[in-house]
Amino acid sequence: CESNFKAADQLRSFNKSKFLDDTGIFGSTCRHGVPLKFLNLKNMGERYILAECLIDNFQHKFPNSDQKFIFLYDIACSFHAHISKSNNPLHLYQDRFKWAVSIFHAYAHTPSCQKIYHPRTIESIGLTDGE
Repeated sequence: CESNFKAADQLRSFNKSKFLDDTGIFGSTCRHGVPLKFLNLKNMGERYILAECLIDNFQHKFPNSDQKFIFLYDIACSFHAHISKSNNPLHLYQDRFKWAVSIFHAYAHTPSCQKIYHPRTIESIGLTDGE
C-alpha cells in the first residue's frame, strides 16, 4: 500500500502547508477517547518520527513488558514495516504491539492489506474505529 499514500510525502506536505499558520496535530488517545499525547505538526508534515515519538512515550509511560497495545493508524501497514526493520530502535519492542488501519482509511487499502490490518479482523478491538 505504501506507494499510494500522500500523507507521508514530505515535499508534498511542505508545499501544501507553507502558507498556513498551523497545519494540524498528531496524537493518541485511549480507546475511550481520553487524550494521552499530542504533537504539533507546524512546519513538519506527517512523518514516521511522530508516531515513533508517541510509541516511545508509551514505552516510558507503561514500562511493564507484559502490557500490550493495539495501535490504529491511517498508514499502519507501512509504519509496521518501518519499525520491523532491525535498525529501528522500536524494533526491540514490536512484540508489545498489534497494528490496525483506522476504519475510515481501511477501505482505501489493498485487499491483502485489509486482510491483515482491517480493525474488524483483529481480535480484542471490538467496534473501536480509531478515528
